[in-house]
Amino acid sequence: MSSPKISVVIPTFNEAKYLPPCIAAIKSQTFTDFEVIALDKSSTDATIKMCQGAGWKIVDQKSKIGISAARAEGFSHAKADIIASTNADTAVCSDWLEKIAQAFADPSVVCICGPVYFLEGKTQIFYKFMGYLSYLIFSLNHLLGNNYMIGENFAVRRSAYDKIGGFNPSLITAEDVDLGYRIQKVGKCLYDPKLVALTSNRRLAHEKLGFFTHHIANFIRFKLTGVASTNFKPVR
Repeated sequence: MSSPKISVVIPTFNEAKYLPPCIAAIKSQTFTDFEVIALDKSSTDATIKMCQGAGWKIVDQKSKIGISAARAEGFSHAKADIIASTNADTAVCSDWLEKIAQAFADPSVVCICGPVYFLEGKTQIFYKFMGYLSYLIFSLNHLLGNNYMIGENFAVRRSAYDKIGGFNPSLITAEDVDLGYRIQKVGKCLYDPKLVALTSNRRLAHEKLGFFTHHIANFIRFKLTGVASTNFKPVR
């Protein structure tokens, strides 16, 4: 059996409440030559059953600390030459994988990413505003030449990912930012504003404006010093 063209890696841990939009979005993809790997951290709810029902491959997470180590572990199980990343509480656009496949048809491309809005932005003005604020900051960074990727919405070429040593497993947060900075040194990185992902507002709802102040401060600190925050707490 030939390997899929794209591997999608999704870390999961007690995500049953948030998984339906993610599963529906993956099922609706216009591109079909892909696999989905759910790296599960011993979920005790219906997460594993739901992922199995969607036809995803379930991998038991061995790494104990940090999303960076979890993503790295998930990527290590990918069979494809292109590895895409999203989260269990996130719904990607229906042509997400198709756009990714088209981008990597250019052999010089090593990564692609797009904006992330809030699912609740469709009905709640505050979350719509905060989503666009995030988009403006994200877009400005790309105009300035900073390949600031977000974990919910990016893909990389395996050879480039391996060449730079993959994710830094010691990072508690900003693992996506760090990967973006390093991978741009070995090839072309693309930003597509139409490569859209909608994510849950659960962290924003939990932390309020502290969500943005943390990320802005963390981004500045990481860019200036290369050191990320160590107080990024889980929301579960």
